Amino acid sequence: MSNFIEHVVWCNGVKVKKQKGDAKCLILDHRDGAKDKNVNLNLRSFVTDIYKLSNRGKDLLEIAGYVFAADRLSYRGHERDLEYHSWSRTFHFNIAVRDLNFWKKAEVQELLSEALCFMSGDHSYSFTFCKAEEDLPTNFFDNDSFKIDKPNNLKVALYSGGLDSLAGIIESLETTDAEVCMVSHQSGQPGVINTQQNLYEVLANIYPNRCKHYKFHCGFSHTKSIDETQRTRSFLYTATAFAIANTYEQDCIYVYENGITSINFADTQDLMNARASRTTHPKTIGLLEKLFTKIAEKPFKIQHPYLFKTKTEVVDILKKYNREFTLDVAVSCSSTRNHPSGFSHCGICSQCIDRRFAVYAAEVEKFDEGGLYHTDFVKNGIDEIPHIKALTDYIRLAQEFKDIDIDGFYLNRAREIVDVEEYIEGADDQERLMKIYELTQKHSKNIEHALNQMRRIFDSPLAHPNPNSIFNTIIAPRTYQNVKLVVEDDYLEGKEIPPKTMKKLATEACESLVRKELITDVLDETRKNRPISTLVVTELRRKGYKVTQRQANTINDYFRKAQIQIKKENNGGLKVVSE
Repeated sequence: MSNFIEHVVWCNGVKVKKQKGDAKCLILDHRDGAKDKNVNLNLRSFVTDIYKLSNRGKDLLEIAGYVFAADRLSYRGHERDLEYHSWSRTFHFNIAVRDLNFWKKAEVQELLSEALCFMSGDHSYSFTFCKAEEDLPTNFFDNDSFKIDKPNNLKVALYSGGLDSLAGIIESLETTDAEVCMVSHQSGQPGVINTQQNLYEVLANIYPNRCKHYKFHCGFSHTKSIDETQRTRSFLYTATAFAIANTYEQDCIYVYENGITSINFADTQDLMNARASRTTHPKTIGLLEKLFTKIAEKPFKIQHPYLFKTKTEVVDILKKYNREFTLDVAVSCSSTRNHPSGFSHCGICSQCIDRRFAVYAAEVEKFDEGGLYHTDFVKNGIDEIPHIKALTDYIRLAQEFKDIDIDGFYLNRAREIVDVEEYIEGADDQERLMKIYELTQKHSKNIEHALNQMRRIFDSPLAHPNPNSIFNTIIAPRTYQNVKLVVEDDYLEGKEIPPKTMKKLATEACESLVRKELITDVLDETRKNRPISTLVVTELRRKGYKVTQRQANTINDYFRKAQIQIKKENNGGLKVVSE
């Protein structure tokens, strides 16, 4: 019996049917005049003399809006819940669409479901589409006109009001003569709306007649959200950008996010599922590319130019073009509701911490000191346990990256790397792995430089002592080195491997790798250098097995001690032999 409670969602007037069992019913409607209207979907119309938004495009925007609304209205569980089913949900949507023949195709629904499941961390998404009335209103377009003057010289980019999208847009404006269409989502929070508008006005003043700001609103009417993880927001975001780009015959959109944030390496196991944001993860981007290509019926790309840049390198772009002064206008905080008025940042969420370290590493901290942070852990210190833990985990991850070679990195991060490798460019697996590894090494060096810069400014020998400073509470005792670096095996997901079948399964996995030509030569296995066992462990995890660190070491022993061997046959082929 499944532990997942199904959420059945009825959208835009589809007739509600009685549910079986414990399924939860959710009714969503954005139509004007609807008796139970509870969703606002307001997108500014695409106004040109030539192009019109297709019915399929209108369907996509409605689907994305309803998915996002259902995501926010369906509770995931408490943040301390570790079980997979506590944080993962299952959804079934019933939606009326205009282009029914397209949306009912199994391959389209599979692409839609796969993308949503990965980006959200949820268990499943399924859909039943029915034919909408011919005159189904398109009232999610409001009357505020929006027009691109030069559609042949256009870049469509996601714009959140944060540092990464700001740097990307500035770099585009500095290095090309393109007009940039900045696509923003607004859910009704005044602070976010003001930030995006203020930053847009700054850019429009610096680059006159080069920027267009496309704002779309998706929020609730007469109801409040229950869950604010908003993992599916990237679907709504990118769907809107895609609709704009496709309408103006563009074949790509731009997403600007540094690689450490995009890949989002888990520093604790409870972040391995939905709690670890995957909004700009390479796999999310890749899966959405496939979906949008199918919808457009021609190749469509989502460009991710900063995937192999650290946050510090992103800030360096602002520095390069003398735009550091825009720092105090941009807002990076992911917890905008959790700080008093007068502060634009909470100061202690993962995004705030990352921003502070990047700014100090880039040595532009004087542009980021305007009373922005409610919790200023650099100047004022910290004494709350959750804040100490958040900073310790952040620094500990940099320490882990610094201490590990590429083989150890692959072994410890195999599950995360597997999700990334297929969706990044590179001549082979080794080159792709090296790109990810080098990103982590740059990040580690940036964090170390940031700490040195903070210490130089605030912890000089003649500075007045602060017992709660980050240097006294975390750096001096090296607490980030004392915390266990690997995740607890008890929380790994997958099928248990009985000890008696370990060697047999390892042998079969190795044979599978040889058949798939992922192993093409006899390789030397040592305790430190693990070219075979690392691949075998990854293959077992691909097949759904839970492989603990101890079991990974045992598999290494099998190959190191020749209990399992790869031998070359007379015909040049490889054979796996087990004692």
